[in-house]
Amino acid sequence: MTQDFAKIRPEPLLETRVVQAPPAWSLMLTGIMVGIAVGVFACVMFYLSGNVPPLNQGPAISPSELATTPELANQSVETESGEPEITLEFYRELQDYEVEVDAVPVELTRLQAGDTSLEAAILLQTGAFESRESANRARQDQENLGLLVFIKQQQSPGRSKFLVQSGPYTDLLLLQGAEQLLGSAGIQHFRLRPQ
Repeated sequence: MTQDFAKIRPEPLLETRVVQAPPAWSLMLTGIMVGIAVGVFACVMFYLSGNVPPLNQGPAISPSELATTPELANQSVETESGEPEITLEFYRELQDYEVEVDAVPVELTRLQAGDTSLEAAILLQTGAFESRESANRARQDQENLGLLVFIKQQQSPGRSKFLVQSGPYTDLLLLQGAEQLLGSAGIQHFRLRPQ
């Protein structure tokens, strides 16, 4: 079946109306109400956070007026009117209290306890050379890093070697500092005890 599209009537266009803006006083009143609501909400949240100082504070007391030693603890801080305001007896009473805990003591390592001394001196060896010139160059490179370096000649059957060493280190922090310097310069090293 054929259909004649020429006979179909188009639908009428919707009517357009101009929308008027609300009056300025209603926008202002709405803004004020929203602002008050947000402010009250923020105040309630701040109060609930616990960061609000007490409202009934007395006059401020400078830290120099506070007694910090047990001998002066019984003295009270007086205001300008002459009446005592704060008595600091807790400094004297605090030493009478003992808190018992069921903690197990733990042994600290010497480094954790602050003792950085080594039980024996340690040397850092950075090379063993067959020629003294090569050993001197290595020594000079390490002295430029700020290390105290020396060359030790070691005799072995048929030849001699020149050992480049630094130290002796008796403090662990100094030893670790020297190792960091050598590592940052890309110089291989190992620890050994002097003989």
